[in-house]
Formats: sequence, structure tokens, C-alpha cells
Amino acid sequence: MTQKQLAQNLDSLKASFDSNLNRVVQSVKSSNEAFDAKINTLNQHVAGVKDEIVALKSLLKEETKQKTLERALSLTDIDSFEYYPSRSYQKSNSGELVKKAIKWFMLGSGMILSSDYCMKQNVYGNEATTSNEDFRAKFIEQIKTLIKREPRVEKRSNGNFAIYYS
Repeated sequence: MTQKQLAQNLDSLKASFDSNLNRVVQSVKSSNEAFDAKINTLNQHVAGVKDEIVALKSLLKEETKQKTLERALSLTDIDSFEYYPSRSYQKSNSGELVKKAIKWFMLGSGMILSSDYCMKQNVYGNEATTSNEDFRAKFIEQIKTLIKREPRVEKRSNGNFAIYYS
């Protein structure tokens, strides 16, 4: 074989090698693009599953809350006590007031609690403050016992209190 033939064979081999190398590179690029597309699709599905899990957790939390409130609604006589409604001389049972609060909680709202509710009738005007505070503390404790969590209480500008499921 002459040097000219060797050079031609080498050029031919080089051209064949380049051609095959280009096909391999194109094949790898094509595989990478398909792989990237599959990864993107998988990531989208994972994100969708995460969103569904978050939605299910939220629904489960709300369902648990409602079941807890339904159970509490049927047990309002537990730890109930007598109190005096706003400026009244007739005693009431806290069970009915607790039922009212729980029903508001079930609706996703709170309830206004009069600052005048008290444990002892204030005939002489000297027991009002502690009696009102005692009532609120005992009322909140009764609700806490029933719903298994501390309700949120906010003092209003008019002196009354708002009580919420927290």
C-alpha cells in the first residue's frame, strides 16, 4: 500500500468516524431531551400530588374540628355551672351558653360574651370585677375541656369579649 492510499484510507476512516460520532452525539442529545421531558412531566405530577396532599390535610383538619365540635355539643352538661346573665337576678346554666358558642365555632365564627356575666350576684357592688373574671375563666375552661384546645378570647372596645375556636 502506498502512502497516497494510506492517506485516502485514513481520510475515509476519519470521515466515517466523524459521521458515526455525529450520529452518536445526536442520539445522546435526543435521549437527553426525552429524559429531560420525562423528568419535567414527573416533577409536574409530584407537584400535583403535593397540592392534593395539602388539600387533603386541610379537609381532614376541618373534618376533625367539626367532629370534635359535634361531640362537644352533645356533652355541654359536663362541668357546667350556674351563673348570672347580664344584670339578672335569675341563675342560668352555662351548658346552654357553651352550646351557643360551639354552634358559632361550627359555623367558623366566634361569639360575643357579655362582660356582665358573673358567678355571684353583685348586690352591693363590691364583687363585680372578680366575679366577672371568675365567670370568664370557668366558661373558657369548660369550653377548653370540651373542644380539647384553648379558645381564643379577645376583649372588645365596649368591654365585652369575643371568643373564637383557635
